[in-house]
Amino acid sequence: MKKGIFVAIAALALAVFVVPAAQGKHGRSLDLRLSGSNFITSSQPDGTPTPLGQVSTSLQSGIAKGSGSPIFSAQTVIEAPGADPRCGGLPGAGLSTTSVLTYNDGSILSLTTDDEKSFYCFEQTSADPVAGIFIVEFEGTVTGGTGRFEGATGTWVGSAEAQSSRVTADLEIDLD
Repeated sequence: MKKGIFVAIAALALAVFVVPAAQGKHGRSLDLRLSGSNFITSSQPDGTPTPLGQVSTSLQSGIAKGSGSPIFSAQTVIEAPGADPRCGGLPGAGLSTTSVLTYNDGSILSLTTDDEKSFYCFEQTSADPVAGIFIVEFEGTVTGGTGRFEGATGTWVGSAEAQSSRVTADLEIDLD
């Protein structure tokens, strides 16, 4: 009986000292690795996708690993690429993204980018002018949620890479 009490006290002490270390600057920190698909949805009058070099809209969706393993969906508007000093000689431009993380318990967390701090760079990988890799840097705010994220606020940063219809990303969300 005494052994069980000591184990319980040790577990409680461990929880008291380890849980605060998992907190972000202001509150809880979520670290996620996203994997999924990326599709251009804006189109020309003939129904074909918007060619590279023009403003376009794309949708991303997939699964996440870490911090509860939610599914994600996002809509991204990219500006026409040009010379961008953030891209080290590659073409690039600003972008805006709205993302939603949905958890198994039905909780939702919403994120938006700061348009001034979020951008992409494009590295062409062949003679085909639309074949290449989009390298993305995000920074933004937590805009709310439902369930366990009801009234959530905070900030987030991330990076992503999109090639063809594949997308991967790493996000760090700091909840207030």
